Amino acid sequence: MTIIPQTQTLWLATAADEDIQAGRVIGWETEHAQPLPLVAWTDETGMLSRVGTPVNAVVWLGETRGEVIESAQRETRQPALR
Repeated sequence: MTIIPQTQTLWLATAADEDIQAGRVIGWETEHAQPLPLVAWTDETGMLSRVGTPVNAVVWLGETRGEVIESAQRETRQPALR
């Protein structure tokens, strides 16, 4: 596996089941047609929970953990029924 390191701070969030997961991108796996982000997934306290690639293809990128979580929550929010 070839990995290109991510040198600038970049956070990623994705929806998994009904939860939003977020983590810091630490590199890019290049063995695919399009590189996959390698993410250090953390919980809300900053503790590392695992390292891996997103399961969902829809992701949000940003400069802070809060920014990507907010974007993911806004975009995945269900519209109100009338």
